[in-house]
Amino acid sequence: MAGDIVWLPAGYPAWEALVAGIRAQQPDCGVVVLSSSPTTEEALTALEAGARGYCHSFAVPTLLREIAQVVAIGGLWVGPELLSRFVGAIRRQLPESSEPLESILSARELEVARAVAAGRSNKEVAAQLGITERTVKAHLGSVFEKLQVRDRLQLTLRLAGRVTSGVAD
Repeated sequence: MAGDIVWLPAGYPAWEALVAGIRAQQPDCGVVVLSSSPTTEEALTALEAGARGYCHSFAVPTLLREIAQVVAIGGLWVGPELLSRFVGAIRRQLPESSEPLESILSARELEVARAVAAGRSNKEVAAQLGITERTVKAHLGSVFEKLQVRDRLQLTLRLAGRVTSGVAD
């Protein structure tokens, strides 16, 4: 059913086939693979099998809720390291947008978008900018709407040529 999420441990026997089977039988069901020793290779295997998310088995509840929200709306959630590697691998192939982001987003929305694209969590963005997590979520919702993206991955790809190193500090 749409919005349903299956949390599947990577230690489960034949988990890759199980992910593929769930997605084949219930394409609207999101599968998140949980790993006690996450690796980029395992994450890619999970995504190739049809998982919509991949994270550490012992992730904090706040992060698990964030992953659930992204997956429930059809988005894809991967950790910052994998996201960074992915964006780095395709950055050269992405065309530049002709319209400057400054004409689309407010200054604060742009700060939030760049911090998120740099791999920061909502909590980290809130601490960095001196605002609440709720405000970060509100800005992200506005950014997603204005840039016509539906998740952090699409946002990162949209900003790929524009993320500055100053955000990572």
